[in-house]
Amino acid sequence: MTDRELEARLARAMADAAPDRLDDLLRVREGRRAPEGGGDNVTDIGEAQGRKRRSWRTLAAATAAALVLVLGGGGIFGWRYANAPDSLVAIDVNPSVQLTVSRNEKVLEAEALNADGAEIIDDMDLRGSGLNVAVNALIGSMVQHGYIDELRNSVLITVENSDEGKARALQDSLMADVEGLLAGNAVDAAVVGQTITTKDQELETLAAENNISEGKAALIQRIMAVDPTLKFETLAGLSITDLNLLAESKRADVTDMAVTGKASDKAYIGLERAGEIARAQLPGATLKKVEFDYDDGMVYEAELLLDGYEYELEIDAVTGAVLKWDWELDDDAPPPVSPSPSPKPVPGETAGPAPSTPPSVAPQPLPSPSTPTETPMPSPSERQYITEEAARALVLAEIPGAEFTEFKFERNDGRRIYKGEAVLERTEYEFKIDAATGEFIKWESERMDEDDWREHQEKQGGGPKDPSPSEYVGKKGAEDIVLAQLPGAQVGKIKLDKDDGRAVYEGKAWLNGWEYEFEIDAVSGEILDWDSEPMDD
Repeated sequence: MTDRELEARLARAMADAAPDRLDDLLRVREGRRAPEGGGDNVTDIGEAQGRKRRSWRTLAAATAAALVLVLGGGGIFGWRYANAPDSLVAIDVNPSVQLTVSRNEKVLEAEALNADGAEIIDDMDLRGSGLNVAVNALIGSMVQHGYIDELRNSVLITVENSDEGKARALQDSLMADVEGLLAGNAVDAAVVGQTITTKDQELETLAAENNISEGKAALIQRIMAVDPTLKFETLAGLSITDLNLLAESKRADVTDMAVTGKASDKAYIGLERAGEIARAQLPGATLKKVEFDYDDGMVYEAELLLDGYEYELEIDAVTGAVLKWDWELDDDAPPPVSPSPSPKPVPGETAGPAPSTPPSVAPQPLPSPSTPTETPMPSPSERQYITEEAARALVLAEIPGAEFTEFKFERNDGRRIYKGEAVLERTEYEFKIDAATGEFIKWESERMDEDDWREHQEKQGGGPKDPSPSEYVGKKGAEDIVLAQLPGAQVGKIKLDKDDGRAVYEGKAWLNGWEYEFEIDAVSGEILDWDSEPMDD
């Protein structure tokens, strides 16, 4: 009720309590009375005076009542203070509902933030009800509609209030109410509580754009802070149970949040089963870790180590199917310490002594496009590495007396190699040697110009030179390399690109419902990267 409406009502009450008797009083003063039924009787003055006293007593009583209404007990001002908007309370499961709450914890407005929230509120009118009554009604509706059960047991309570102490107290009270209510419905709940005390424009915008509460947006931000590869709009559609599992798996910072219970993973195969599936793909491997993740659906990511190689699998969290896998040399693997029994021949070159055999391309093992969950993953055929001394000897056998300007043992997209540069008689050689087989996988030579030769003499080293396009295998050659691995595949557009200063061919191929992505060295034809995954329906 507005002040104007209240004033009008008080005026009417006072008018009814003290009617206008001026004409009667004037007649009494003149010694006569208003005619009644046509008579000329005159009213006794005492009777008029008695009526006059009663009228003023009634007026005084009405005035006092009005003053009590306006001033007593805080009056309209106290009422307005107690019923002014004070807090925002958001309840998220997958339905998102927001309540505007007064200082005396009455619901002023209940708003559904998404379609699921509208289903939960339905035709309930929660305005004017106590906050705890409204929360119990909403949680009960979520249970009845199947949004909360033993598989999806997480609820997020967010309280917005500039008074941190009040927000925290209200949060704790609501969390206890929700936990008790769900326990009564045989749900072992995981209740998460947080408070927001200052306005955040970015948070408001994200929440509005994705039809979620600011509380859910804040939880998503915590997850993305540790994994920025995830997309906000994708996570916005997940339930609080899934977000809760992701936050736990990725160790998101929730130190300022209140958490009771544990998010249920009963809808999924679980970490233990995911680990068993991963180990079955690589018998004898060491399981490094398994974690819950999201990649176009809920998945488990597993990492395993075997003989110096690191394998990564992506497992469907519902079915247990292996969706993707990849492998590479372990960065932490130690360099070889035992000598190789016999050096390998050097591939051909264009300058300097000519090796006895042409270059060979030995691509890494590729995944099978069939039954990925039943076929064990291939592993490299050799894992005993030659020593650095043996690798140097291979080079010096072809260019005796050469001076090494660079020599490294490192990982090169799926294999351990020795990489280096050497100079002999103003010719610069660049090479790569497979550390497992002793084979040269790259051998290039170039005559040094005067500036390079002078720089080499001054610094005792020279920089590598980029090969010319005439030395590239070409796009057709790259396609032939792919088809040699996947006969009958459809090869998409291949493009020439640079990767860490190296010319490469990149592209995609499709075969039997699988999609392959590849990267091929433009000079040597070596397959540098190869990934596969099932094609989307």
